[in-house]
Amino acid sequence: GYIYKDKHEMFATARVVAWNKLIKRDLLQKTDIEFPKGLRYEDVEFFYKLLPYINKFGFVKEYLIYYVQRNGSIAKTQNERTEEIFTIFDNVISFYKQKGFYEEYKNELEYSYTRLLLCSSFLRIVKVKDKQLRKQLMSTTWENLSKNFPNWKKNKYLKNNKVMKNWYMRSVNGFTFRLYAFVFKYL
Repeated sequence: GYIYKDKHEMFATARVVAWNKLIKRDLLQKTDIEFPKGLRYEDVEFFYKLLPYINKFGFVKEYLIYYVQRNGSIAKTQNERTEEIFTIFDNVISFYKQKGFYEEYKNELEYSYTRLLLCSSFLRIVKVKDKQLRKQLMSTTWENLSKNFPNWKKNKYLKNNKVMKNWYMRSVNGFTFRLYAFVFKYL
């Protein structure tokens, strides 16, 4: 396992899922942070909103959970709900600005936004069967990234050459984004 040196590193590199974390109840009660209702990617919003309030974290080496993925699950089905990632990130960015965390975590927000949109969300989008919807989601992804973080390629975390994802993300531009969509669609 990996021990993060601080919250900023955790923010930029942690796996954004709820099932691999143990969270004290009093932290949830103090912050009043809950999973958003009715939206996909609820783990993303929940984790990023909770992160600034986490003061202690550790790592448990033993396996305490068995994670099962079903083929017909919501997470495996890609359709118009795939675009809910944009709502989730708008909620997170608004939350950080409202609570005064935005400037402190701007680099991490930018990197995480970029990573989730160009990696995991991108791979979901190319699996959308409706061609018109897929094209619209690709366009919205690129527009949102460019609008919310126009200088994302200069992000300090993205410059880490040891992470293979970073090589891929740095290679993305308007042309390669469409090219990768074509290639990944057939993998």
